[in-house]
Amino acid sequence: MTFLEKQTDPESPMHWRGNMQADYLYTNGTAGDRFFKHMMKKDSFLASKCQECGTIYFPPRLYCEDCFVEIPAGEWFEVPAKGRIRLSTTARLNTFGEKLKEPVILALIDVDGTHGAMVGVLKTKKMGADLCGAHVKAVFRPKKEREGTLKDILHFVIE
Repeated sequence: MTFLEKQTDPESPMHWRGNMQADYLYTNGTAGDRFFKHMMKKDSFLASKCQECGTIYFPPRLYCEDCFVEIPAGEWFEVPAKGRIRLSTTARLNTFGEKLKEPVILALIDVDGTHGAMVGVLKTKKMGADLCGAHVKAVFRPKKEREGTLKDILHFVIE
């Protein structure tokens, strides 16, 4: 049966169990390339601002998602690698369902001065505490070890 054929036999399977390999290649693009090159050299982030509506994008965009106007390279600027925790959760199992040696706190962080957020690992002794609203900063790999990826951010710590 193909996807276009209508299911007429209620006894025939609607799904199959098993594994399927799926390979993806996601490129940084022009904006991502500039963002990661900046992060390799400096302990800060880049953002971009739409001159039409004033939205400050993090990560930076080439076009405003609201106005659909181009954001020129001159409207990109540096923002501190800091923010406030919007929400957090504690992971106690890995992706295979096996117990982690130590729990990992993951947080959604609103980046200061922007209309953007990112997910990061939070290093803190405050396990189980309400972390919402806490101000955090990014801890980067040493500059000589950076690769130009999100893995250059080791974790976030509460300021």
